[in-house]
Amino acid sequence: MKAIPVTCAIIIHQNKILVAKRSSTMSQSGYWEFPGGKVETDESMEACLKREIREELGLEIKIKSKLKSSVFEYSPEKVIQLFPFVCDWKSGDLEILEHEKVSWVAIEELEDLNLAPADIPIYRELSQNWQAFRSESTIQTK
Repeated sequence: MKAIPVTCAIIIHQNKILVAKRSSTMSQSGYWEFPGGKVETDESMEACLKREIREELGLEIKIKSKLKSSVFEYSPEKVIQLFPFVCDWKSGDLEILEHEKVSWVAIEELEDLNLAPADIPIYRELSQNWQAFRSESTIQTK
């Protein structure tokens, strides 16, 4: 089975990372994740990510860099390939439009969250390279 391409944003703002808790109406309900969504036909990953973050959170983001993708098999019929991007919050007011809740967390707090299985390898890479990602991200004040 071909993997479904999905993007996710690691939005860094004031040394914290935005995570979202999946609502009861979503598959993988109750898990925390880096927000994003499925890539539509003929859509670039970057365009997908910007669209999804706008639709789910009301934010405009600036994509800074791409991390290693993660493949995860939820079932034999559902395999996703998650493409993560480190991003800055460019503009917009944070709104909870799809998830149960969102939170800005320090890198150390991520390990205490019930992360979606596909997001765990991304968390590990982010954690191992946090200083580089943090210094790459511009700290903005809202």
